[in-house]
Amino acid sequence: MYTNKNIEAFIPANNKEFLKESIISILNQTIGTIDITVMDTSCSGDIEVMVNQLSNEYPNVHHYKLSGNVSQLEITKKIADIAQKDFTLIFNGGDILHPDYLKYAIDAINKYPNTSIVSSCYQDWSNPTNENWAKASQRFDYCTDKKMFVNYLYRMQRYSHSNTVYKTQNLKEHIYNTEYYAQFGRIGNKPLIANTMKDNDGAIIFRSKKFLRYRVSLEKNNQNCGPSYGEIIAYSRFAKHYMQDCLYSKFMFNIINYKQLRTAYFWGRDFTLSLEEFIQKAIDEGAGCEWTKLCIIPIIGKLFIETAHILRKFFKTKYKRVFYL
Repeated sequence: MYTNKNIEAFIPANNKEFLKESIISILNQTIGTIDITVMDTSCSGDIEVMVNQLSNEYPNVHHYKLSGNVSQLEITKKIADIAQKDFTLIFNGGDILHPDYLKYAIDAINKYPNTSIVSSCYQDWSNPTNENWAKASQRFDYCTDKKMFVNYLYRMQRYSHSNTVYKTQNLKEHIYNTEYYAQFGRIGNKPLIANTMKDNDGAIIFRSKKFLRYRVSLEKNNQNCGPSYGEIIAYSRFAKHYMQDCLYSKFMFNIINYKQLRTAYFWGRDFTLSLEEFIQKAIDEGAGCEWTKLCIIPIIGKLFIETAHILRKFFKTKYKRVFYL
């Protein structure tokens, strides 16, 4: 049976603002003490000073200095190199984790031993704190293999990469192919997470949004910080590859594809192409499908969009819903 001794946490950070609250949220985990390492990419020594002060009181808190211009993928690669426990939490500095999250995660892994990925839904917060936590439901969705998980990720918008727990050995074996992820850019987290799974590994996603208080920057939201056209298309092609193995999965891709492309288009805020031009580009580059072609036909396209919307309500990604542990 896995316990707190089998998991450790890493927090990449390039400034100390909000970082202490993130560390405290992991120190407060009801699972018990786990090792916490801050991966410091700042140009100043502020993070090191703060972490060293914390480590005087909490010996399980550690500091690891990296170059200031290192990429997120290179940070993840370094984490994989130095991780020693069976499971690794890679946590966003600035976000706040529910006190029961890691306990529930380990309990769920013990229930489903082939699990290699655990995460949850999340809530947006402008200024999250460690106060006033409510009890979070242990209900989770369980994807029995990698193909099902990719299907789940493509459909689901509220999956959090910020509190993903990885099976460490899988992370070590996979993360060295970092050049592959350049094509996904700002939306590379989902392909990265999925690819750390072996074909028959399982994935657990807690349904409650209470597990993670995700810090939202209002200034960042007003900037053009979404994915580029190329990144959107690359991710859709990635999902399409895994969603062609059976008629049901292919059908699911067809009714989801237009909505996902449209959502990412407006998130990216590029608008050098019209929505219709972008959708046609995605189709031409292998990221679309037959149903999506119908959705952009003038006048009658709206009928197919509305039909897809109705079908999405009745046809769901196939996974196992677990209501209690």
